[in-house]
Amino acid sequence: MKYQGTDLDIVENETVLDTLLRHKKEVSYSCLSGLCQSCLLHAVKGDVSPDAKNGLTGTAITRNHFLACQQPASTIDSVADIDLNALFSHAVVVEKSLYAADVLCIKLEPVNPHYYHAGQFINIRNSQGDVRSYSIANLPATEPFIELHIQRIAKGKLSTWLFDMVNLGDIIEFQGALGHCFYVPDSSNIDNDLMLIGTGTGAAPLIGIAKDALHAKHKGDIHFYHGVRTIESLYLHQQLTNLEEQYPNFYYYPCLSGEVNGEEKSLAFYYMNYGRASDIALEAISSPSTTQLFLCGNPNMVNATRKMALLSGISSQNINTDPFDHI
Repeated sequence: MKYQGTDLDIVENETVLDTLLRHKKEVSYSCLSGLCQSCLLHAVKGDVSPDAKNGLTGTAITRNHFLACQQPASTIDSVADIDLNALFSHAVVVEKSLYAADVLCIKLEPVNPHYYHAGQFINIRNSQGDVRSYSIANLPATEPFIELHIQRIAKGKLSTWLFDMVNLGDIIEFQGALGHCFYVPDSSNIDNDLMLIGTGTGAAPLIGIAKDALHAKHKGDIHFYHGVRTIESLYLHQQLTNLEEQYPNFYYYPCLSGEVNGEEKSLAFYYMNYGRASDIALEAISSPSTTQLFLCGNPNMVNATRKMALLSGISSQNINTDPFDHI
């Protein structure tokens, strides 16, 4: 496979991204699952697979752009970079605050008008070209900014940069919004129960989705399960409690999966649920045929829960997912 004038050997079952990274080429990537679109490349010569086109615009497909993390290297003879600057917009940092010691809330005001759905995600790029994806946690209908919840990751290039080096008034680059995990008001499903299951900062897109549904006057019950290992990680506890008090059809279930001793357990919230959020939530489903499921967070949890949900009778059309890795 040729890239930047150099012939690169490929290994069986490698993706184009695998090949480039093995040869230590500086290429952009993030989610590794074909969702974020930050690994887009141009196929100069070769056959692009359907999976590598999934989610791309018609214009991108016509231009032979493809997702490098989904494209088998064996069918591509030559690839080239695309102009990523054409994909990125600019936004001003208008607010920074800590929701927890390791969770930053950052609010961005796009320089140009930008439409998005609560629950979608944007890609943020730093000056070194590193890209990471972060979900949108607020409502476009009620607020002029994009709210993100950033978890600090040890040696994380983007999270360290956003926590420690980005200041109010700075202009940063972002791409999107992307993704299909969001609430769609429809007369045919307005009475359905919504079940939102998230781990860690997977609660970010879910609180946006919940607020979107409540704003649209969703009539069915909305059940929000937030799974964490420690009590301190329930960083949206007060906001979710407030929603539960304000809306009679909203229910909040904090779920603690880590081990706790007797004293810690006695100090926990009296309605704390102990165990994995996904297990607790799925056991509570009473009407699978009229339940819409939203899953966000660790890919292993998302994929395993999706399989269990299908077995429980929830239609695949009613399952929305947003898996992400902390990298």
